[in-house]
Amino acid sequence: MAHSIHIRDSDPAKRIGLDDWMARVAELAEKVRNTWHPDDVHDLRTAIRRCRTMAEALSEVNPDPGWRKLKKSTRRLFRALGELRDSQVKLEWARKLGAASDPLRKHLTEALARRIAVQQKTGGQALAKFEPKDWCKLSKKLSAKAQFFPLESVVFQRLALGRLNEVVALYEFARKGRSRIAWHRLRVGLKHFRYILENFAPQRGEPWMRDIKRMQDLLGEVHDLDVLRREVFRHRTRVDVVRMERWLEVIEERRKGRLFEFAAFVAGNAPVWQVWRAGFRSVPTLQIVPPVAAYPIHSAS
Repeated sequence: MAHSIHIRDSDPAKRIGLDDWMARVAELAEKVRNTWHPDDVHDLRTAIRRCRTMAEALSEVNPDPGWRKLKKSTRRLFRALGELRDSQVKLEWARKLGAASDPLRKHLTEALARRIAVQQKTGGQALAKFEPKDWCKLSKKLSAKAQFFPLESVVFQRLALGRLNEVVALYEFARKGRSRIAWHRLRVGLKHFRYILENFAPQRGEPWMRDIKRMQDLLGEVHDLDVLRREVFRHRTRVDVVRMERWLEVIEERRKGRLFEFAAFVAGNAPVWQVWRAGFRSVPTLQIVPPVAAYPIHSAS
């Protein structure tokens, strides 16, 4: 399999690489067809995102029409799962923040349950158009292309450095503007940096992976709270205003806490940007990509 090696992690030993993740997508797609469990939906979307991220990166160093085909074949399913996942996350947070007797919690959970039922149907239609046999054929065609350059090669380290530069620029933009969209773009950028390291330069990235995952989790919860806040506000005409404002205050307080912890990582005793960039000192510097248009906005975590 392309780029299939074992790395140390807090989780059991795992294999990495495009072949493995494409196989994982096929496996999870079948599982989701039968259960639609929130964890399975999340895992499938994560597996698809990893494949899409790797395809995008590989298209930069070894062009082939197959990379575009991979992204096109998963676009509809990826988006449908994203919308469903956002609703599932909002439902989880509503149950977490409100007591069982809270009228706003009850209203939100009922509304979200109805929406999830509709989104599962839409997701099922997208999943029905996803053909596992064609996906496996595409994986075999792309396998040689995916392993054209060896792991840890300067080509992949340059890619990782480029993604890191994008993350730094996105952080500065988010820190100054503080918009929901800017923090979401930073979150996506950090995921892309992580996936490049994990799949193409795992030895280089291994010392940083715990911090990267924690920072990603923090931004993930910021995103969750942002989508919940929008959901609460859209029901403002149907719920008690005072109760809604209390919810919004709690959401904002928790959101600020996550962003404060994230900033502490960035500006700590060993600032992560400096540490990570120091790991690429021997790699030629790449031009920073403008942050605003760096990543399209997709729903989901």
